[in-house]
Amino acid sequence: MIRVILGGIAALMIAGCATITEPTLPTPASMLSRPVLASFNVTGRLAAQRGEEAVHGRFSWRHAAGQDHWQFFSPLGQMVAELESSGGVAVLQMADGGRHVAPLNELLARMLGADVPVALLPRWLQAGVTQVDDVRERDPLGRPQRVVEQGWEVRYRTYAGDNFNAAPRLVEVSRGDVSLKLLVEQWQ
Repeated sequence: MIRVILGGIAALMIAGCATITEPTLPTPASMLSRPVLASFNVTGRLAAQRGEEAVHGRFSWRHAAGQDHWQFFSPLGQMVAELESSGGVAVLQMADGGRHVAPLNELLARMLGADVPVALLPRWLQAGVTQVDDVRERDPLGRPQRVVEQGWEVRYRTYAGDNFNAAPRLVEVSRGDVSLKLLVEQWQ
């Protein structure tokens, strides 16, 4: 009788082990297929630093192919500047009435106090990866957590959800003494 009971317990244990499956993580190559939107609207907070100089505030960014529209706000919500770029020409309109025309990367560097790779920001903001080898760390779901591209380190501290395709919520970009943190509060 004891053999029958032990045999039944052993069969149940083997059957129980057979039904447990490990969650399947996305393969490294699947990171290349993360959705990267050609156009988006985001709002949130930013912090940029170069050496001892720092800028903090809120932002709104509307991005589309060949067009960008940024609004910069003080930490208290007052508009500081508006930056519009289309067709390779950018215009920075300051709240005090000052107006500057220059390439987008120059004007964005003027606002942030740091020169960041403007052309890569839309993809980095969405955790878009073009080379699997650039990904140095992945989170438990297999999403990029730390990427190094063109000498820049991009860290994805949090995502907006618990699925593989969730958009990043906190993105930190740094190289040398330059850093930019974007906390996205709303994606559209």
